[in-house]
Amino acid sequence: MSWTFAMAVALGGAIGAPLRLFIDTRVMRTVSKSQGRSQGQGRHVGFPWGLLAVNALGSLFIGIAYSSLDGHWRALIATGACGALTTYSTYALFINRAWSENRKAAWQAVIAMPVVCISVVVIAVAITP
Repeated sequence: MSWTFAMAVALGGAIGAPLRLFIDTRVMRTVSKSQGRSQGQGRHVGFPWGLLAVNALGSLFIGIAYSSLDGHWRALIATGACGALTTYSTYALFINRAWSENRKAAWQAVIAMPVVCISVVVIAVAITP
């Protein structure tokens, strides 16, 4: 690996990480409002819609990037930006926390997250020329 590849990944990560925070926060705020909960009503562990959104979006971009890009562009978009946008560690943390507080939401996430993300990647690869 060269320094230019490493810099492409770092730059992509600097784009993907704040994008993840923005999308996740925005989606969860919208879901909370639609369910009649305000942000200040304590910690409610429901289904992680924001996490699903960022992981599905990242899976779409990863599928497209790996099918259509090479070299530094693939490193920037797929590895850097999408690697920071999607996150297994946040998913694992959610499952760990939800397991004791809302087992139904935990099971829903355990099943839905991989099914949705793998499906989106397969579709993205299939439709990308």
